Amino acid sequence: MRYGLFLLLSLFMWQACDVEDKGNYDYDYQNGVTITFADEEMNQTLEKGVDTLKIHPTVEGDIYGDNEDNYEYKWFFCSGKEHKHTEVGTTKNLTWPVVSFKPGNYTLYFQVIDKSTGLEWIKNTGVTIFSELTQGWVLLGEMDNGEARMDMLVQKPDNSIVLVENIFDNSELHLKGARNLIYTGNRSGKENSAHLWLMTDEKDMKVTWGNNFIPVGEFHEMMVIEEMEVSREIPRIRDMFPRQSNFGYGVAMTMRNYQSRGIITDSAIYMTTISISDGSEVYVNPMNRYNAYSKEFFKPYPMAFVQLGTRVTGNLLPLFYDMDEECFVRPGSLYGSNATSCVKLIDYPGDKFPWNQASVKRTIVYGENLRNSPTDYMCDCVALMKDLEGEDINYYIYRFRPGAKTMFNTVNNPTKVNGYTIDKAVAVDFDKATHYAFMSNAYVVLYSVGSTLYAYNYSYNTLSSMEMESDISCLKADAVLNNSSFWVTTYSGQKGELKLLQLGGAQKPELNYAEEDCWPVTMKVVDVEWKYGEDPAEEEPEEEGEEE
Repeated sequence: MRYGLFLLLSLFMWQACDVEDKGNYDYDYQNGVTITFADEEMNQTLEKGVDTLKIHPTVEGDIYGDNEDNYEYKWFFCSGKEHKHTEVGTTKNLTWPVVSFKPGNYTLYFQVIDKSTGLEWIKNTGVTIFSELTQGWVLLGEMDNGEARMDMLVQKPDNSIVLVENIFDNSELHLKGARNLIYTGNRSGKENSAHLWLMTDEKDMKVTWGNNFIPVGEFHEMMVIEEMEVSREIPRIRDMFPRQSNFGYGVAMTMRNYQSRGIITDSAIYMTTISISDGSEVYVNPMNRYNAYSKEFFKPYPMAFVQLGTRVTGNLLPLFYDMDEECFVRPGSLYGSNATSCVKLIDYPGDKFPWNQASVKRTIVYGENLRNSPTDYMCDCVALMKDLEGEDINYYIYRFRPGAKTMFNTVNNPTKVNGYTIDKAVAVDFDKATHYAFMSNAYVVLYSVGSTLYAYNYSYNTLSSMEMESDISCLKADAVLNNSSFWVTTYSGQKGELKLLQLGGAQKPELNYAEEDCWPVTMKVVDVEWKYGEDPAEEEPEEEGEEE
């Protein structure tokens, strides 16, 4: 055995040594290339249709130096699963007008090819493209002749804010009686589920949400809504839910849910599952009734109470308010989009307030969904209530949470957080208020009477006020980038102002604003809505050059 192993080892050693020495020791030294971009030309931010991307790289070879005759150049963007190359230049120095790409963040590649060897070198840098109307707050208002108008407070990449007027052409439609805006939100890759709706006294119009704000069609024409068994009137949108993100509006990820959606019209409540393929929505089963076979439908309050932290792919578990029987209700199915009826919520002794408002003879005045927590299922909803009868009409605030799925995929039932009675001796003229808004960073309700802005802390029962230049036309606290800010607009005879105020103070509210956070307006603003993104229908990057 040992002898056999010895022979085998000897054979391997003989083969390893039996290699002919050719005596050829000539090696070619390959050219190496170093590519350098100037610091000021790295990671540029450019405005679409206005700016031109310019980069003048330094290309230095170990052998050929900066001899450009030895090199070929290619500038390209790379995108998609198939790595499609969108070529934008074939010379050393790049000059590319930014006209064809959608706003967003891109990676630009510079490829240098050595003609003599075929070797390639690549260097990349970031490019941010924005459009003037990509990101900011859309203002809806009306002129003195009653016609609707849209302006926009544009937030640029350097965080500067400018006001752009007349972003929507109403010269042919002549829509009158501006009501409000609904932007469902944008999410990367889910553009077909995003909508911007303009609501007026006359029509509800879908509007493109890019740089042009072009009217697309009326609400009842754009959505499949079968409402004949509820009402023979043309459906008018009053609320669409869910809309945008919970704790802070992100840039391109503001859509709360891209699988489920609900709509409230004047006469009905619907929920559906959004088509994954084309984003289509069909609403055929009104649920504002207590039996799926009943033809008796209750009148819904025109908003849904939905926790703003609803997961992007989770099921919606909202609450609604029955205006006929004065009570809070929920969908009759755990999966709201499957519900064809509603059920009333049950009250128990010792509750902080009743779901059944008929038992205490109260009705709803105003409601809002807060952004008081970054945790999905911890955001509160608030409802402002008042007595239906009596010599002294009192007002009440209810804080609660609708049902929601937790991070562990369990379901929380609707929860009563707390109930408050407004002290009208402190909250002066509360019953005369024309506008309300709830803050998410404190237990504070804002209200306005004429030109006076009030901030009432309903937990500590304290009040602060501030006088404005003219009558207040809009209060909005849910379309800001942080939950301690809110919008106030005033208007009087072709002249008004938009202010971004800050709420501070621990026990007593403190109202402040900076001079740079004020903008003159020339219309009566009635709504403010945050918007990010371009329409999916707008032009895509030109797919030129080779595909690798």
